[in-house]
Amino acid sequence: MKTYVGIDVAKDSLAVAFPKSDSSWKAASFPNSPVGIRSLISFLPSEAHCVVEATGSYSMLVAYMLSQAEITLSVINPKQSHHFAKMRLSVTKTDESDAVLLARYGQMTQPAIYHIVSDALLRLRQKRTLLRQYKKQYQAMRNVEHSFSSLPVKDKSAQTSLRHILNELEAAIKNLMVEIEELTKADFNQEFVRLNSVVGISTAIATALIEVSGGFRHFHSAKALSKFIGVAPIIYQSGKLNSVKGICKTGDAQLRSMLNVASWSAIQHNKSCRELYHRLKAAGKASKVALIAVVNKLLRQAFAVVKFDQNFDPNYKPVFRAYP
Repeated sequence: MKTYVGIDVAKDSLAVAFPKSDSSWKAASFPNSPVGIRSLISFLPSEAHCVVEATGSYSMLVAYMLSQAEITLSVINPKQSHHFAKMRLSVTKTDESDAVLLARYGQMTQPAIYHIVSDALLRLRQKRTLLRQYKKQYQAMRNVEHSFSSLPVKDKSAQTSLRHILNELEAAIKNLMVEIEELTKADFNQEFVRLNSVVGISTAIATALIEVSGGFRHFHSAKALSKFIGVAPIIYQSGKLNSVKGICKTGDAQLRSMLNVASWSAIQHNKSCRELYHRLKAAGKASKVALIAVVNKLLRQAFAVVKFDQNFDPNYKPVFRAYP
């Protein structure tokens, strides 16, 4: 019989809830380290199904090691457990109570089984995260440099040090971008080539789409991909009221920003996107609404070229067929 085990992940520790009966739980704590996780694995009951929140790098080690040990695992969005706690009117917030909550969530919803991504995707994810941080630091230093430019008295050593940091960051960003492209071509060359054929999708966006989607292996429809990235419209219908309240914004904020910029180029050079944009504008839609529709169009094109293993054809006439 399947036994749901909740694991609440912190930086240095794992709070684990084991069911003793239908209404009681046994809590335990393990270090969030390879040694601690190996100890946890040996402590798990037979046919355990672990439920963990996706908490970035801190949850990745336990997810990876549980998957390697062939332990059934579900990794859920923190929003799911948060709303589940609200539904149960929970008033206690501790690591142990969160672990129990995750186990109860597993019992009630039977979440989908998580499949660990490849080592190449894990490396690609780290490089993209590091690149994002480097760019933030670079922009922050550029802002400092700009603020110094208006000072009446300038300190030469401060200016030299600041320029040195900026040069180092520039070089690091360039090197990292090259490494990301090389890694993507080495392990996902087919997907990379197909995505780059879509007018409006740059190398950076192609790499980000591959990393976020797991090489397009985790999604069976373009709609599901749009929802995961966070550009799917929120439909609000109640009684006579029927409206769209923006987009869901559930995924990678940086990728959404990149796709938004890509939509500007797409309405100029991508025939299908341009026609869609002008058709929506003629119907009275706001520019932002039309551009989000173009973003979703780009994602459908990206999904199609990868799934059907064909380069982008600007004159393609759509036909009804199932994705392989």
